[in-house]
Amino acid sequence: MSTIERPKYSVMDLKDALAWHWRGWHLSQKYDGRFAIREFMDSIVTGEAMRDGRFFAWDIPTAFGEDVRRRPWREREQALTELFSRLHPMLNWHRCASGTGAEFIEAVLARGGEGVVAKTFNSAFGRGWLKIKRVETFDCTVTEKHATKMSVHLSLNGQDAGWCAAFSKFLQIQIGDVVEVEAFCRNPSGKFREPRILRIRTDKMEAMI
Repeated sequence: MSTIERPKYSVMDLKDALAWHWRGWHLSQKYDGRFAIREFMDSIVTGEAMRDGRFFAWDIPTAFGEDVRRRPWREREQALTELFSRLHPMLNWHRCASGTGAEFIEAVLARGGEGVVAKTFNSAFGRGWLKIKRVETFDCTVTEKHATKMSVHLSLNGQDAGWCAAFSKFLQIQIGDVVEVEAFCRNPSGKFREPRILRIRTDKMEAMI
């Protein structure tokens, strides 16, 4: 298996993203899968693997035996298109939906998509990429604290919402406090996806339980 590392992203606020012009940028849909690497015809492709077996490709660090990570995205995109024209029909591979401008971001979110990854046409693999995702806030009750992990257990409307790191706010937060949590979404299990505590809601404090 390849030693290609998972790219690192900077996060851009959704409000700022919708106000940006995005000239010279390529935008592709971010799916709710896990980072994965696939190999075919002496090429290495990165993307997201879905639970149903589909693989959504969004870049190609090695194309037909050549390391192209330092090549601009325009050239890598051409190589990825060429590879897809040769794919074995039995492979369940797909290209990520892509577009330009804030309208594309809005369209992805409107149909329930997780978000968008943006990279300039001249960017190298994993350099200067941005992640733009839907963000929601929730007012949760703290039901338990874990001192070793510096995290708190949350409840939302009486339902288990999982654990969330508290770090600098850990000593301030008490069991029974109401905290405002920012997350990209709430999973079917009830737990938050990538939660972050914003503040203690003293204006909504509930009785100690």
